[in-house]
Amino acid sequence: MNPILKVSLGIAKTKTFRGLLVLFFLYKSVFNAFTADLIVPKFISHFTAARMEGSFGTFSLLFGIEVNDFRLYPGLPFEKVPLVEAKQIRLRYNLPLLILGKIKISEIGLQNAKIQIEERSGQWNFASLMKATKSPESEPVQEPKPPLTEIKTYLPLQASAYIHLNGIEFTLKRDTGALHFFSVQDLSLETELETNRFTSIPLNLSAVDQIDHILLSLNASKPIPLDLDSDALRWKQTIPMSLRFEWDRTVSPEMFLFTTDIGKDDILLEVKGKPVQLGLRLLSDIHYDNQLDKIGINQLDLRVIGQSWLSLSGSIQEVSKEKPKVDIVVGKSNMQLTLLQRSLDQLQGIVPEMKISGDLSLEGTGIQGNWQEANANLKLKASQLYFKMGKSKAHSLPSALLDLSSELNLADTKPLTAEKPFPYVKSLKISPSHLDYNGASLAFQGDYLEDKGLNFHLNIDKLQLGDYVSGLGGKLQMELGVLAESFASLLVHTNTKIDGFRYQLDRSRSPSSLLGLNLNASLLFNRPFGLSEIKISNLNLDQKTITGNKALELDLKGNLELGSHFSANLQPLGLNVYTSNLLLVLPLVLKEKISPIQNLLGNHPKLKLNARYSTSGSSKQIKADLGAELPGLEMKDLKLSADLSLSGTNTNEILIKTLKMNAFGGIFHLSANGKLTNYGKPKPPLGPYFGNLDLKFGLTSPTKQYLAKGLSFHGDLGLDLTIRDYDINGELHSKVPTISYNNQKCPGEQCQAYLLEDVVAKIPIQHNLAHSHEDSLIVGDKSIFIKNYGRNHPPNLTIGQVLGTHPSIANLPFEYVKRQKDTPGLTAFIEYKENYANIESLRSYSLDGLVLGKNMVFNLGNLDPKSMEFRGNFLIRDIDLKQLMAPKVRDKIDDGKLKADLNISVRDLSEPVANLDLFFSIFQIGRDFGKSALNVISPQNFLIDRITDSYSINKIDVSLSKGLVYADVYFNRSLLSLLINLEDGKISQQRMPLANFLKRAQSEIQTYQE
Repeated sequence: MNPILKVSLGIAKTKTFRGLLVLFFLYKSVFNAFTADLIVPKFISHFTAARMEGSFGTFSLLFGIEVNDFRLYPGLPFEKVPLVEAKQIRLRYNLPLLILGKIKISEIGLQNAKIQIEERSGQWNFASLMKATKSPESEPVQEPKPPLTEIKTYLPLQASAYIHLNGIEFTLKRDTGALHFFSVQDLSLETELETNRFTSIPLNLSAVDQIDHILLSLNASKPIPLDLDSDALRWKQTIPMSLRFEWDRTVSPEMFLFTTDIGKDDILLEVKGKPVQLGLRLLSDIHYDNQLDKIGINQLDLRVIGQSWLSLSGSIQEVSKEKPKVDIVVGKSNMQLTLLQRSLDQLQGIVPEMKISGDLSLEGTGIQGNWQEANANLKLKASQLYFKMGKSKAHSLPSALLDLSSELNLADTKPLTAEKPFPYVKSLKISPSHLDYNGASLAFQGDYLEDKGLNFHLNIDKLQLGDYVSGLGGKLQMELGVLAESFASLLVHTNTKIDGFRYQLDRSRSPSSLLGLNLNASLLFNRPFGLSEIKISNLNLDQKTITGNKALELDLKGNLELGSHFSANLQPLGLNVYTSNLLLVLPLVLKEKISPIQNLLGNHPKLKLNARYSTSGSSKQIKADLGAELPGLEMKDLKLSADLSLSGTNTNEILIKTLKMNAFGGIFHLSANGKLTNYGKPKPPLGPYFGNLDLKFGLTSPTKQYLAKGLSFHGDLGLDLTIRDYDINGELHSKVPTISYNNQKCPGEQCQAYLLEDVVAKIPIQHNLAHSHEDSLIVGDKSIFIKNYGRNHPPNLTIGQVLGTHPSIANLPFEYVKRQKDTPGLTAFIEYKENYANIESLRSYSLDGLVLGKNMVFNLGNLDPKSMEFRGNFLIRDIDLKQLMAPKVRDKIDDGKLKADLNISVRDLSEPVANLDLFFSIFQIGRDFGKSALNVISPQNFLIDRITDSYSINKIDVSLSKGLVYADVYFNRSLLSLLINLEDGKISQQRMPLANFLKRAQSEIQTYQE
């Protein structure tokens, strides 16, 4: 027997061979075309609502499938029309090659196929492929995972695939909606893909490096018939849509090819029954010649309505070498937008409403050179450009020219630095260029050389700010220059003027003004475009009224350091204000705030500030020295020094190292030091903070010195306070020989002058910041405040005497408070504690009489005027009112002595007159002044004159409540009482408005001055 046959028979008798043979027959019995024809259609019908027809030419688990005359029918109600039908479907692959680490898809093919998508009454035919299923239960929300950056295969794999589609027809039908029908025929697609070996698939552009060969060919043989029917648009035309892209890296040198013919110069549409002609086409022919080692751009042309908007030509030579040479230029560019507008007008209702016109060109733009030395230039020309979308703002560009050239090193891999923040750029030149836009004009030019630096200039004229910045208005004119040796340090100079400047603040708009800005600054960078410091060598800002009068001047020098350690320095800031002119250019909301303090500021206040602000982590440091001149207060040397430390993310602590202020040659002084701490409690005493502060305020002058506004001072007057959490404790002290004032019209008829002598005080102060609203101190029994039970405190406030101009006689001195031999003319004891001031033993010698005050309480509460209140009783004894009269009137008055009691109480000092309750009881008054009092209360007539001539006044009671005056005049009986009977012996006046009462009183006083 043959040895080979003998060995073969031996193998055939083994169990392994017989087992493999059985498996082979089982595999072939299942995976064959006959079995597939029987099983696959039933399998699809069982698990879906679809029905399949076709015959299997091949059905293999290892090598793929092939189906002829394939049809797939959806379920009801689309069961008669196939969703997909094809003459042949092929899926060929080779699974055994996985053993060698290769994924090979030999072919994905589709021949003469038709895909029909249909919608009826809102139901799609592809949705009826699947059987109805229960709604899936909601799955628990999973925690977000980091995004996937790659897919790992772990084993080294290599993939290849081939897709071939030919004669494909796609149809879409709908019976609802705006789109009724769409079809595209004769689609063809051919793709090839081959990769190198990989162990992961990156999910970014680096996946391109794994491709060795790629081919994409679309509709290469013939144009594509399109058919579209909708409510607004009807389009039926054959359009070229060919594209071929091939890149093969497996050969040396590489092969590259890209060609397109997409679109048509005459696209014919029917829009709402009206014919419309458009044109859009992309022609390209780019290929790689491996003999010449050159990529040639034979054609790259974008055409719109038959015009070459952008036509490129050129080549890339020596592609496989280290320094390929590039020469690409825009040979033709003619964008006539007016022609495009005609087509857009025909598309009204399809595209948004717009208006466009003018010419635009990029002709001459290009790049030449190699990878390390390339010259690129951009030339943009525009003429009479106009664009408007709907009702939005129109954009008009009558003329524009941008001429830019640059030398590039595309092989430069050096890291970017602050000196060179732009990649690849070795030089840049902007030839004189301009832009005219919406009435404004911009002109710019400049150059940059890597080894010499940069120099750029920009001029702007007639730019309307209101068109670009909300809330601002005015016409801008600016010159801007940037000069530097590198981008790490830029010197910036600008000169800016704004004519008709105005701005919006809240609901107020400022009047027009003239604004000017001159700036010289240095911008320092520590990384590419990382601004680290701004040094301002000079900043001048001035504002003038529309007529050219100065309103505001600001001068600034300093620097700003950015980054984690931020700091700002002003060395110095100067501000000059011309108050009357400034009010003319401020909006109403600011004018209302400044007008009340105009007299305090004066006509030309000045301010000078040196300050530093720095941060490090959560801590901040503030140091400032402020000097000011306030002519309104005649203050020429106001100085403020501050040194503060703020710590904590939310400023949890403020440490006041120094806070000092002085003026008037050091006579006025104020100082504070301590700490403010935020403990996070709901109602802290000082805003959000608790305090641990020492405050001192005072006036000190060893000699009599003039201060301001006619006020002179000699002595020591001060207020010392300590703040500890909720408690304020301190003392008001005074040792003042003289305080004098005159209205700076002395001597003269309008002179008003006053002198206070020997003002001595030592008043303790205790205030509780935690005070909450309590019951009134002036309602009910207040004996705890008004009774001293025989204990009279020695006075802690004394005033020697008060002299002033006589109220009726010009240039004549008058004693308002008169010294009594060796005792002062006014004494009182004042104690401030628990947020109220208790005033006892007030004694004042005035008008040769005596005024006593008792039971006086001034409740400040929580320092809200609405909760403040005052009450007090005054005893007026034997004051002589004749001393207030002129000499010619004084001799005509028999008796000017007056005795009276006055009781006052008022609550809510925010409206003191409306809330004032006053009772004034006069129990001794001379006849002349009594008659005047009666004239004020009751109008003059014959009967009143007879009464006042015959009766003597016994008592006058006047009370004021809620703005109304109530008055009673009591008379002593006489012989006239036999003829005239006065009811209850008095004349009364009820509910007289306070304004009328004061008007009558003023009129009666005038009779004494005539």
